[in-house]
Amino acid sequence: MKLSITVIIISFFILSCSSGEETTNLLINDIWALESIEGKPYKVESTIEQQPMIEIHLKDERLHGNTGCNQMDGKVNVEGSKINFSDIITTKMFCAGSVEQEFLWALEKVNNYKIEKMQLFLYEDEVEKLVFKKID
Repeated sequence: MKLSITVIIISFFILSCSSGEETTNLLINDIWALESIEGKPYKVESTIEQQPMIEIHLKDERLHGNTGCNQMDGKVNVEGSKINFSDIITTKMFCAGSVEQEFLWALEKVNNYKIEKMQLFLYEDEVEKLVFKKID
């Protein structure tokens, strides 16, 4: 009897520890609109420009979205609080004055994240690179 209770208690603690990480990972599986780049607030400046956004699909390890100018696709890998974006490709429209290049460079440097109050914070080590707000 004592062995059964011990097994149940240990199982509960193991499930509790692993479910927190899975829950955080599932929260990132959504659509996010850009709020800031490198600490500077982002605001759509022209009628041509779109709101840069990313859509993360954990199951397929895929990233979809737009850069504010071009559509983009790529790979995303999430393990705990670590995140990495790779193999990002974009369409090739020209957009003068776009933040596209700065956005893509920051996205490629990101290696960890946190989610707080419906916001996704992407960091390169401890330096905040991008902040998004949940829109879906």
